[in-house]
Amino acid sequence: WAAKENRLNEATPELIAGYAFSAEAIDRLIEERNRARKTRDFARADAIRKELSDKGILLEDSPDGVRWRRK
Repeated sequence: WAAKENRLNEATPELIAGYAFSAEAIDRLIEERNRARKTRDFARADAIRKELSDKGILLEDSPDGVRWRRK
């Protein structure tokens, strides 16, 4: 919305970073996080969650899998 309305200066850095990150890139990182969790590499899994969070992406673990949304 911010780019369309020429209001990028009003968007938060997290918002801009999150939208610069494609859905495919997010899905790839979630797959990598799932593999890390499966092999009990929790440090890597946590690092991926933090990387996504820093880009404005929230992860929600559920019995049906991981869902994500932008902040």
